[in-house]
This record gives sequence, structure tokens and C-alpha cells, in this order.
Amino acid sequence: MRYMILLLTMVLSAGTVDRSFESVDAAYNLGRALERSGLGAIAAAIPNEPGMFVAALYLPGRALLVVSARHPSTERIASRIATRRYRDVFVDLRGTPTPQNTFYVHDANADGILTALAGSGDVDMVREEGVGQTLFNGQTASQGLTSSQYDTRLASADARYAYLLTVLASAVHDMRERR
Repeated sequence: MRYMILLLTMVLSAGTVDRSFESVDAAYNLGRALERSGLGAIAAAIPNEPGMFVAALYLPGRALLVVSARHPSTERIASRIATRRYRDVFVDLRGTPTPQNTFYVHDANADGILTALAGSGDVDMVREEGVGQTLFNGQTASQGLTSSQYDTRLASADARYAYLLTVLASAVHDMRERR
């Protein structure tokens, strides 16, 4: 029996990465804040980055879709944020004609950027600059990446995503205080 438990522990830990993910807590906190506020979307300007915005659509328990980008019409985006038209901001940022500096995350299960266990179907995806896409499914060769490149992209995407989620959670908090 003891060997069975040891074997099971080894199998389960083989698919994990030896680091903590910043975006796990940040995704949980944003999800909770949105649920408490009755919101399915949120958007905000990114502090200290003039002309940069971030928006999210939240599908409880299924996905968190987040996009950050510059948009040529900053006044329109700012106006939509001020009037709480967050879904419109998401659509505008997702379709921005200026893909430089864009960052889009499809967070399966709304649980942060993680490497999925093979065959789980819970694959997180990040698209940067409108073209470069990384699937965090543990498969490096099919994406033309070494293990080191994959781990570097995972760490970078996780940190950036966690920051954006924190900006959005602050926006939810600020909105609730103004009510």
C-alpha cells in the first residue's frame, strides 16, 4: 500500500512545474471580485502606461479572457470605461488595428496561466503582438520551442497576466467604492 501511494504521488507530481504561479491567486481574486459585483466584464487604463488599456470577460468556472492593447482612439476607450461599457472595450481592444504591444490570454477555467496536464483539455493560450501564440499544454516540440524557451514564456506570461489581473481587480474595487 505504501508503494502504491508513493507511485501515485510520483505520477501526479511529474506533470507539475517547480514554481509558483502568480496568476493563480490574481485570477481567483478577480473572479471573486467580479462575482461579488455582479459583473461579467471589466476594463481599465493601465497605470503608468499612457494609451494602454486592459479588459476582461469572465465566464465563471469556464474561462477568463483578457486583452491588453493600445488603441488609436484612446478617448473612445476612456469614455466607454467611464460609462461602464466594458464588453465594448474588450471588443475594441481585441480588434485593435495596432497589434503592437497587444497581449491576449484565454485562461481555461479562470484559474491562472498553468501548464495543463496532457489530455486534460484545460489549455491556457497567450497571443502576443497579434501573431505569436503559445499554448501552455506542456508540448514544446510541436510549438518549435525548447523546454527552456517554454518555461521562459510561461514565467513571462504568468507575471504579465498577474499584473493585468491586479489592475482589473483594483478597477472593480474602485468601482464598488464609488457606488
